[in-house]
Amino acid sequence: MRKVPVNYLEPGMRLARPVLGTGGEVYLAAGVTLSGKYIQRLEKIGFSSVHVEDRLLDGVFVQDVISDKTRRDAIMQVRKSLTEWSRPGTKALNVPQDITLVADAIVGELLNNPFSSVNLVDIRTEGAYLFHHSVNVCVLAVLAGINHGLQREQLINLGVGALLHDAGKVRIPAEILNRPGPLTAEEFDRVKLHCAYGRDILGGNPTASVIAYAHHERYNGEGYPLGLKGRDINYLAQMVGIADIYDALTSDRCYRKAHAPHDALELIAGSGNWWFDTRLVHNFVRCVAAYPTGTLVVLSTGEVGVVVDTPQAYPFFPNVRILLNAQRRKVLPYTLSTVQENLWVSRVPDDEEVQTIRQTLGETF
Repeated sequence: MRKVPVNYLEPGMRLARPVLGTGGEVYLAAGVTLSGKYIQRLEKIGFSSVHVEDRLLDGVFVQDVISDKTRRDAIMQVRKSLTEWSRPGTKALNVPQDITLVADAIVGELLNNPFSSVNLVDIRTEGAYLFHHSVNVCVLAVLAGINHGLQREQLINLGVGALLHDAGKVRIPAEILNRPGPLTAEEFDRVKLHCAYGRDILGGNPTASVIAYAHHERYNGEGYPLGLKGRDINYLAQMVGIADIYDALTSDRCYRKAHAPHDALELIAGSGNWWFDTRLVHNFVRCVAAYPTGTLVVLSTGEVGVVVDTPQAYPFFPNVRILLNAQRRKVLPYTLSTVQENLWVSRVPDDEEVQTIRQTLGETF
């Protein structure tokens, strides 16, 4: 399976993962063979990329860390709750039982998942950003919480807070949130109010309320809304803040294209005791793959290969199936460990170079 930009899709490609809509509904199921009409429709709706089957990864299955059903349920419940809370006059509420049940399901699956490092396989349109983002932030924060040694009940509370960390955005005008250009100072101040709005909406749940209020605080005191420093910032809110930044950076937004996962992870890795507590940063970084499975990479030797997985605690050193030698000639594929061979990924080819590499390999899909 590999992630392919919509403008590089070709009729005949088969979807490897379902394409989900704004509320978690299935637009196209896994296994569907793409036609020209499907591709045009995906582009029109606003999908920037999808996951397709890839012969170069025969025998390698890229599994999401939570099931498709749990992801769909979570998206639907977040959307339902946020839609209800967007009504004028909404005051402090108790968190719906359905949200707690979804958080519990996510925690249970992550505790029982023998993953190495996380490959997020979520695909979304810009219009679906808030709901899908909330679920990804929950998954990432809970994984960091597991690495931090939190108990199940703490993880569920963290998961609920992560799912609802942006609840206050329902009170920010859509024309400001979805502005493709830069915001004015006044508009940005308006956006910042979502933290206080979230605290107020979630007042019936102390943990979720604190997370909503403090997830934009930063260790050096440059965050908002209170400018708290160091360990004055709730550690669960910091976990959600780290996950929030990572998922935001790796998502297409109305005002910019997504950053590559390895670039986003490098930024997070360097933020210890500056934006966040170093221990929390370490716990996050060690469970996320800088180069997701299916990524074509160029190694320090000049060889070209495709990432098959990433050992936990070595996020920047994947296991790679070598396809081309340093002279860009095909070789009989074999897999090596960049950790054991003392190699590293020198770069990730752009979309055009990926197409050239695949032509060299004789692979059109």
